[in-house]
Amino acid sequence: MNNIRNRGMIRAKVSTMPRNKTDASSQLELYKMVTEKQRIQRELYGIKERMFVLQQRLDVLNNQIEDTEKTIHKLRNPHSTHSTISQNIVRSNSSSEPHTYNTFEIEY
Repeated sequence: MNNIRNRGMIRAKVSTMPRNKTDASSQLELYKMVTEKQRIQRELYGIKERMFVLQQRLDVLNNQIEDTEKTIHKLRNPHSTHSTISQNIVRSNSSSEPHTYNTFEIEY
C-alpha cells in the first residue's frame, strides 16, 4: 500500500528541449496557420460588410440632415414672393367676409 501515490502529487512532465521536427508536427503547424488565416479572413470580410452598411447609413443620415437644415432655413427665412402671395390670399378672404357669427348653445 505504500506504493500508491497521492493523485495531487503527480507533477506534469516539463521538457526544456524542443520537440523534434517531424512530418506530423509540420502538418499540424500548417493546419493551425491555415485555420487561423481563414478565421482572420472571415472576420475581415465581416468587418468590411459592417463598414459598408454603416457608410450607407451615414450617407442617408447626411442627406436627412441636409434636408432638415434646408427646411429649417426655409421656415426661418421664407421666400418673400411665396409668403406675400399666401398672406394676401388669407387677408383678402378674411376682409371680404363679414364678422358676424351665429351662435347657439347645446345642453346635454
